Amino acid sequence: MPMKAFIIDHEPLMAAQLKKILLRISSSVSEISICYEGEQALTQVMQFKPDIIFLTIEMPRFDGISIARRLYADMEKLPVIVLVTGSRELVIQAVQLNALDYLVKPIQEQDVRRVWDKFLKLHPQPVAASGGEPTESSVKNGAKGIARDKPYSKKFSVNEGDKIKIIDSAKIRLVYAEKRKVFVVTTDGGIHQSRLNLVHFEQRLPEIKFFRCHRNYIVNIDEVQEIEPWFNHQYLLILKGNPPQQVPIGRSYVSKIRDYIEL
Repeated sequence: MPMKAFIIDHEPLMAAQLKKILLRISSSVSEISICYEGEQALTQVMQFKPDIIFLTIEMPRFDGISIARRLYADMEKLPVIVLVTGSRELVIQAVQLNALDYLVKPIQEQDVRRVWDKFLKLHPQPVAASGGEPTESSVKNGAKGIARDKPYSKKFSVNEGDKIKIIDSAKIRLVYAEKRKVFVVTTDGGIHQSRLNLVHFEQRLPEIKFFRCHRNYIVNIDEVQEIEPWFNHQYLLILKGNPPQQVPIGRSYVSKIRDYIEL
């Protein structure tokens, strides 16, 4: 039976590393979703219905312990929880919350294997009748760090007054989050609010053109016309438009830009 894993961590590089390890060590993982915001985690867990959650304790605003307690209170069938922490002093909380186990950052593959083997012993998987080799599509999707069980979306709905407008993904210049709301900027300069979150856009926009350059921004690479140095060895993307729009590249995402632009 395919297993679904959910990672909650505000550090994109750490989350991507854990996801990469999980995809490498287990063929039974069919879907892995990542949430970078503690406030959004509860809703996304309810929708995704994972079998196991890797939950980071130390997160801003809404920490992992608070999330775990809410999950225990709100979910009828609770997924297995593995706590992730940067401090061994917090490991005792894994015991208090009845978590399956814990991982200490920096995460090591052998520790993930230990936790995963423990999980499988509690949840043994039946032998499949036919081969379960990953498809070419799943390998390609996993290589970029996003596991998808659905095709890319060609169209998205956005709000326009009291109506719902449909826009082509090719006409999206930028998707960004601001004050717990998500907005879509189109190539004609229009700005529309969306009920979807950034993770949904990240998973459903074609990754050959769209990439997350910051925890609050997803950009269309075809709309980038310049890159400017910024303070603290960071950079700004200058997008097409009148006037051009500046988008920061998060420090954790600087290396990712090189997958799209030769620097």
